Amino acid sequence: MVHNLSLVHVLLALGAAACIYLVVRELRRTYVSRWRLFAPGTAALFVAAGLFLTQIVAGQPLWTFVGAAAIGVVIGIARGMMIGLQHDRYQPQMIISRPAKLVLLGVAVGVGVCVALEIVGAYVSPGLEKVRLWAALSGVVCAVAMLARALVLTIRLNQNA
Repeated sequence: MVHNLSLVHVLLALGAAACIYLVVRELRRTYVSRWRLFAPGTAALFVAAGLFLTQIVAGQPLWTFVGAAAIGVVIGIARGMMIGLQHDRYQPQMIISRPAKLVLLGVAVGVGVCVALEIVGAYVSPGLEKVRLWAALSGVVCAVAMLARALVLTIRLNQNA
């Protein structure tokens, strides 16, 4: 049964681990620079792209992923607007509250869970095709939400500067 697993699954696991690692690094820092806002989202986007491609190749409709991306944009924009931030006028950095960082950690762990479900689904296949689809959709929502949040925070930072 191991033949259902592939190099793609290894890359997805590495991408999810990178996403979680980058968020944990952000948790430890007082200041968050602009480029660090986008780093976890970029890793999550890599994972979401892999999950997306595996499902498109399996014959899933594209519109479901477009809808998932739209939901992720709405969630990310809303979250980016709700986060209170303090701008350091002397350095191009910002201070984000600890609860906001913990929510981001939950989203990153969600990306990791999506990858784990994809790997388990590929191993048990074809019994868990719906689980794999929902994991891919959830991964897209999480990745797009992380990037939209980073974009909104960057725009808000530039408006305050």
